[in-house]
Amino acid sequence: METVAPWLSQPALQAALLAAAGALVYWLKDVPGLVLRWARRFFVSTLTVDSRDDFLFPALVEYMDQHPGLRGVNQFTARSVRRGTEHQSLAEDLRNGQPPRAYLSPGEGVHILRADGRWLWLRRDLQVTQSVFEKVSLSTLGRSPRYLEGFLQAAIDARAARETDTLSVYIPNPFHGGDWMRARLGSRRPLASVVLKAGQGEALLADLENFFHSRERYAALGIPWRRGYLLYGPPGTGKTSLVTALASELRLNVCTLSLASPIVTDEKIHTLLASVPQRSLLLIEDVDAFFRERDAAHAQVKLSFSGFLNALDGVATQEGTVLFMTTNHIERLDPALIRAGRIDERVQLGYADEEQLRRLYRKFHDDPAAADAFAREKAGQNLSPAAVQGELMKRFGAASKADIAVRMDA
Repeated sequence: METVAPWLSQPALQAALLAAAGALVYWLKDVPGLVLRWARRFFVSTLTVDSRDDFLFPALVEYMDQHPGLRGVNQFTARSVRRGTEHQSLAEDLRNGQPPRAYLSPGEGVHILRADGRWLWLRRDLQVTQSVFEKVSLSTLGRSPRYLEGFLQAAIDARAARETDTLSVYIPNPFHGGDWMRARLGSRRPLASVVLKAGQGEALLADLENFFHSRERYAALGIPWRRGYLLYGPPGTGKTSLVTALASELRLNVCTLSLASPIVTDEKIHTLLASVPQRSLLLIEDVDAFFRERDAAHAQVKLSFSGFLNALDGVATQEGTVLFMTTNHIERLDPALIRAGRIDERVQLGYADEEQLRRLYRKFHDDPAAADAFAREKAGQNLSPAAVQGELMKRFGAASKADIAVRMDA
């Protein structure tokens, strides 16, 4: 000690020892956190799902609303889902006694709860990057992921059972226009409910099925795996209804895009087309109404014509995208918009011919002789299927042999 004491009295050595002690204390303060992270890594299983997955995230949220163990929290986040058909407005839903369904799930932050005889830690975060999305993490003791996999699969099965006969309709998110939000759930409709000229609907359905099975063929040819359709004809000929029926037959979503929306700009449309939900038909209605000789038709349109074309051709556009454009006036469309490569098929939906008139009549009143007489009387009068339907509704009322009210786009 007599030898060491003079050294310990040196200010420089004292400073060094104090620095070393400080560094040790600073390092030791992280030890509890390191131990906790090590324990979580080896003894806790965690499942994370975020709202960028447009099927898993809503499925999990809706399942948490129904699960008795997850209703034991006292802080909630609410999410609403429309229950009317895709043709109805919210006001019509309310008048028909179909208000939106509210789903409650644990709110932001950390929740500790017990479900299915196990303790769960649930964390929900709202994250803001280029877009806004939510993230839910579920953790439980044990290294095996089997329980969390089963929990998620139960959520998927519950949503699949609920949506077997429904159609999801998406619109651009008005709060941050770079992604899509589900606007409503509509009822699926069979293709046969849209009365078209003989073979038109079936030919389109076969073409779409062929497209979805041809990804490798497109890749081998070096062609972008996308397809575009133009439906044209007078109002009331079933253009929108046809898109809905095709989506229903193929179990697809429908994403509706209005080029007059203030959030649809040259910058945002690229992001929107790149983020179209998987297995969706993209629908742009009345495309002739937005541009006049390549200029915006009115002040609401923030998108330039060249920006629209570039977005349709852009490398960021989702592979597998199917685009449907509709118009009442094909002659008003710029040839560049509907050239080959952007539009692969043009389908004219015209006034009802004699066969359509006969089939429409028999939907409301199954009398072949009367249907033939009606078809002969009305043939050549340039009546749209919607106009024919309106007349038959007045004659026979809304109730038909199958309670059919075939809606056509106006």
